[in-house]
Amino acid sequence: MVISAPARIAALGMYVPERVLDNAYFERIVETSDDWIVQRTGIRERHVVAPEQYTSHLAIGAVEDLCAHHPEVRLSDIDFIIVNTTTPDYAYPTVSTLLQAHFALPRSVGAVDISTACAGFVYGINLAAGLIGTGQARRVLVVAADALTRSVDYTDRSTCILFGDGAGAALIERSDVPGIFGMDAGSDGTGGKFLYRTGLRHEINGVEDASGLLRQRGAEVYRWVLENVPVAIDRVLQRAGMTLGEIDWFVPHSANLRMIDALCKRIGFPSERTLTSIERYGNTSAVSVPLALVPAVRAGRIADGARVLMMGFGGGLVTAGNVLRWSSASATIS
Repeated sequence: MVISAPARIAALGMYVPERVLDNAYFERIVETSDDWIVQRTGIRERHVVAPEQYTSHLAIGAVEDLCAHHPEVRLSDIDFIIVNTTTPDYAYPTVSTLLQAHFALPRSVGAVDISTACAGFVYGINLAAGLIGTGQARRVLVVAADALTRSVDYTDRSTCILFGDGAGAALIERSDVPGIFGMDAGSDGTGGKFLYRTGLRHEINGVEDASGLLRQRGAEVYRWVLENVPVAIDRVLQRAGMTLGEIDWFVPHSANLRMIDALCKRIGFPSERTLTSIERYGNTSAVSVPLALVPAVRAGRIADGARVLMMGFGGGLVTAGNVLRWSSASATIS
């Protein structure tokens, strides 16, 4: 049975903070080099928040960018807001309610934050498709935003070089022609010990860590991705009723360029039709997917009718995937 939703992406936006850290910065604070970073990760620079910037500011910037590029969009028409973040300004109020307040949206607008790490943008789109498919909403604003550099240990050269900050936004709206297919999610909590950040509880898997900083066992995550993500991709394609040969573009989470190249080889998909954001923005968690997708759409690389496979994966460990049937039609006006 083909799984699809009467929904599509009608508008996109993105935002990154102004401050840029290139690899030379890290050469001064840890034992590393530009060549080492580029060869092992593909990263050349990343954007980082200013001292007064928090995740909600990044999210607002992405929504404002969406509106600037899609003047037909009226935020007052939105029925629901979904924000994925692991670095919220506060435990509560949530970032989604901060957006509702900032844009003075009606009190009837639903607002929820999810925390599915690097899978969150795709996860959010799938949840939005479900809300629309069941008639609970006609238009859902999905935002992924993270100020990851606020949670990085700058004495750990294995992680501090990787991460950047940013936000992406998508307006998902009801469509007579289905535009989202194969929605799938998966989880493996046994792998949570490979990528974590402690909170109120300081102990994880027998290890005490009260720092609240991001910890990653890169080799284990790399192996987990190559073993599990191809299986998740197969599920997405089966649910979409498609084959990999019918996919025009692949947009995976930009965790590491070497990992993405290995993943493409493992599933047999050409790297030249794989969109990434790692080189300019670093690993921005769930934001990496819109940071790769938005520039490609605006440059006209993704044509009407193109089939776009999106796959998020990361902390949890979790996966989320779908296939978009791309449409460049403007957002509808109530």
